[in-house]
Amino acid sequence: MRIGIFCTNNYVYPLPEGVIYANQAVAGMLADALAEKGEDVTLFAPEGSYTKAKLVTFGMKPYSDSTVHSKYSDSYFYEHVMVAEIFRYALKNRLDIVHAHLRPFSVIPMAAVSGAQTLLTIHDNLYYPAYESLSLSYKFKNIQYAALSEAHQKTRLGAPWAGVVHNGIDLKKWQFNQSRGECLCFVGRLMPDKGVDVAVRVALKMGLPLKIAGSIYDEDKDFFETRIKPNLSEQIEYLGSVGPKEVERLYRSALALLMPIKWEEPFGLVMIEAMACGTPVIAFPRGAIPEIVVDGKTGYVVKDEKSMVSAVKKIGTINRRKCREWVEEKFSVERMASEYLGLYRKVLNA
Repeated sequence: MRIGIFCTNNYVYPLPEGVIYANQAVAGMLADALAEKGEDVTLFAPEGSYTKAKLVTFGMKPYSDSTVHSKYSDSYFYEHVMVAEIFRYALKNRLDIVHAHLRPFSVIPMAAVSGAQTLLTIHDNLYYPAYESLSLSYKFKNIQYAALSEAHQKTRLGAPWAGVVHNGIDLKKWQFNQSRGECLCFVGRLMPDKGVDVAVRVALKMGLPLKIAGSIYDEDKDFFETRIKPNLSEQIEYLGSVGPKEVERLYRSALALLMPIKWEEPFGLVMIEAMACGTPVIAFPRGAIPEIVVDGKTGYVVKDEKSMVSAVKKIGTINRRKCREWVEEKFSVERMASEYLGLYRKVLNA
């Protein structure tokens, strides 16, 4: 099977230190895992990327390169040029399937016109208004979608879904630590819907240190300045936007990862990263959370802030080894690659 995989040309793969972008990480890990299985895989990514699959760059540097973004003010059009090149390549080289991890409205026009068989994994929250018209994709028989969780798929049942594949991680990059840490942690974008403000209040009520890692987008700067920054101290620490190595150190030294999510979470890669390191997760039951966290075994699924405080008090009862074993069983990159192979065959044989 000849497979093409892509996400974006904003960043190289593997991602640079200090950049957190789950879509690109998953696309690259999948390409590597499929190549290791002996599949004929092409990863489309910018110059400077490294992969075990065949790499095709179209001579394009990452948009994050200063020589690019200083010349082109719009990253979307730069990205769309890459998408056009990908589907032209797919036809010329007779790829059996193109697997996209980019937002649908950037992929569908090119995929529909080319006629190339396309599987599109959606990583976004499907409650965004832009996804109200997702069902119109039925007009194009060569395009199907993959969801990240059962909860994710149920958000828009009218779309042409091929199936559900949970994200996976390379467990070699997330080392287990048996020893329980003393700080709480929050990892993710600092925005209202991610609930970092709740994590701060929980830490303050418990008198425990909280370490926060994640990016701040322009539209969330006011939220950070008014709701988070006034609480920063020796107890509540913002580490900035950090890369995988520093995030791994954070997980391994943490008592628990707090996930007080306020939206219907499509998946939540940080949860399986933390559990792989042995760190249990305490989360609100929104979206995919109950599919990922086993209540009372790998953490606690709680209904509100008060319950989260109570869960922190008893987090020492969670066996860190069980957290690691759960990820090894359900969320390895090898399992993800095998399930996507099954989905490719399903799409091609439909």
